[in-house]
Amino acid sequence: MGKQWLAAILLLVWLGRLICLKHRVSLILNLLTIAVLGSWLSFQNARFVQAQRENPRTISTILTVQPDQINVNGGQYQLIADSPYGRLISYGRLSDEPEKRQLQQLQLRTKWQVTGELTPIPPPTNPGQFNAPNYYRSQGIQRQLTLSTVRQILPAQRSTGWQLVDHVHHWRKQFSQAAERLPKTLQLYATSLLIGSRPSTFRVAMSGVQQLGLLYLFSLSGMHVILLIGLLRWGLIRCHLSRPAIDCWLLGLLPCYLILGGGADSLKRAVVTVMLSIGWQLITGKAQSALAGWSVALLLGIWQNPLVLMQLGGQLSYGLALLLILLPAMPAWRLAIWIQLLSLPVILLATSQWHLLTIMASLLVAPIFTWVLLPLTLIGASLGFVSTAIATWCDWGLSLFQTGINWVGTLPGLLTIGQPPAWLGWLIGLMTLWLLRRPTKRLAIKLALVYAGMIISLHWPWQGAIQFIDIGQGDSILIRQPFNRSVSLIDTGGRLQFPRPGWQQGTTPRARVETITLPLLHQLGIAKIDTIYLSHKDVDHMGDLGRLLQLIKVRQIVVPAGMAALPKFQHLLRPAIGKPVVREALAGQRFADGLMAVHPFKPGKAENEDSLVLTGRFGGQRFMFTGDLDRAGERAIVARYPTLKVDVLKLGHHGSKTASDPEALQQLGVQRGILSVGRHNRYGHPNAETLTTLRTQHIQTYSTALQGMITYQFGGGQPGHWTTYLKEGNFYQRTAGH
Repeated sequence: MGKQWLAAILLLVWLGRLICLKHRVSLILNLLTIAVLGSWLSFQNARFVQAQRENPRTISTILTVQPDQINVNGGQYQLIADSPYGRLISYGRLSDEPEKRQLQQLQLRTKWQVTGELTPIPPPTNPGQFNAPNYYRSQGIQRQLTLSTVRQILPAQRSTGWQLVDHVHHWRKQFSQAAERLPKTLQLYATSLLIGSRPSTFRVAMSGVQQLGLLYLFSLSGMHVILLIGLLRWGLIRCHLSRPAIDCWLLGLLPCYLILGGGADSLKRAVVTVMLSIGWQLITGKAQSALAGWSVALLLGIWQNPLVLMQLGGQLSYGLALLLILLPAMPAWRLAIWIQLLSLPVILLATSQWHLLTIMASLLVAPIFTWVLLPLTLIGASLGFVSTAIATWCDWGLSLFQTGINWVGTLPGLLTIGQPPAWLGWLIGLMTLWLLRRPTKRLAIKLALVYAGMIISLHWPWQGAIQFIDIGQGDSILIRQPFNRSVSLIDTGGRLQFPRPGWQQGTTPRARVETITLPLLHQLGIAKIDTIYLSHKDVDHMGDLGRLLQLIKVRQIVVPAGMAALPKFQHLLRPAIGKPVVREALAGQRFADGLMAVHPFKPGKAENEDSLVLTGRFGGQRFMFTGDLDRAGERAIVARYPTLKVDVLKLGHHGSKTASDPEALQQLGVQRGILSVGRHNRYGHPNAETLTTLRTQHIQTYSTALQGMITYQFGGGQPGHWTTYLKEGNFYQRTAGH
């Protein structure tokens, strides 16, 4: 769960249990295991901390790259490579189309002589955002290399035992390329289910599977290993091999399948568990205890990936495998219900959502997956290359299922519950386990009350907050009143798209509202927004509006007078869930969430000088949000409202010298300034002149580029207080360029 103190408590409880057993050998063995594993994990953590503290540096080095670890997207590429600096994730840009084709056609292990900037992997800058350092750390990657020059790429084939490993990577790349000739849905299933590779279209195509929480079916795991072993045993028996010979063949082939399948944690657990069972059988002639096999596999999994139990895949893989071992025999429908109840706290900690149809979907889809989808995928991926008819038939069957599951995913029932604290997730999980062991009505009521209390605390928090979301180069500000009486968003952010030649066209990156804003809202238990304010028409302020309206219900949208009729704005409204009310605002207009407009004074064209400026008092502090208003507009506001005083100012135009007029700042009496700005942005924001003005007037300044998301919490009978998501000394703050 990512909580050291929680892990320490559980470890102490475990040791206490061992002492109470009064079994000296077990206690000594466990203490030795703790000492060895603890020393190894401490060493690994020290290396990670050291890597995170490093400053960027330019290096020349040699990278060793397997062909299936090269990912080309448009005019860019990504490598997972070995180097003298450890395993790295590397990024580069392609200069022309021939270079792109050459890179895509690489089939063998290669050595790259390169120069680039070596840095730690950047951390998330908002709650709920993808944690890249932890994700790549689980793969043994602690640094990234941004390539500036590639001097040479040479073949790097190996001999002896490593040659087989290289061959497996080669076969994986060949299969991935060959699958591109298959029909679209069959290709998607073949690459994800057989080699553990998820193409860029996976997330969109599998929307229903994700909504219903069935994504675990598409992660290579025990189900696939059991199927593979069954097929291999069947084939080896037909070759008239003895059982010991078959077991030896399996022990040799399973590691190859682990590489071929991409080496996911769930696949590692399944492969290691099966190999331990086969090895024990060969050595002793006796069947191994399933619990003993699971335990050893867990220790090996933690040794290889210290974060395996901090990630959803590892938690579900090891947790559900243990439950299947320990649970008493029961009908499939009861087993599915218990598995869902026991996995619910883990799912909420990871996704904050749960679908009411998940249990029913699991009961129906699991047998279909085993007896229909996997066989269709295997047939299509093996015979589809030689027979177009077979490929088309298999693709039709898979597409039929995909259409149906996506339709079910759109049905009502997706609940945005919010992310509980880690300690509460553990409490709910332990209570559910105890209910399974000792089912009583009183305990069931207590568990229901804990769930109810959790939902109430998440959906109706006693404090409000103003959160300046780090959306990159753009603005997005979330305002929540205590008990979520109103939820408002000022601007959505957005990304400028520049024209590119055809060969550079690749998968469009997901909108930042989808990867940053929406996970934050879900984490807070927010399923709808009362009001979205748009300051003006620039892409970095409203570009992601259309995508946000597709993902969450919005009651109303407020824009500066003159903007509602713009074709650009109307186009963004079309995909909205429902029909949000659109209101145009002028200075003097007040809103139910406590905000008041102080600009514009007349209808305009939604340019920078027409920006909607809002002000409101929250927790004893007066805030002003200025969009991209220029200095002339700032002076006009203080002239019209001469008594207006502002404690906190969202600085105009991302700290550009066109805004933050010194006289206006002085008259407003600004105490704190917020810069919403992207790291290393091409515009040079914030401007040195603006920063000098802020220092001269002793205005305490926060920057999303330096501190990530900036939060002001208020209400609940407590004084308002400020927090930043990134802490002082963080790598990102040392390299943000301010």
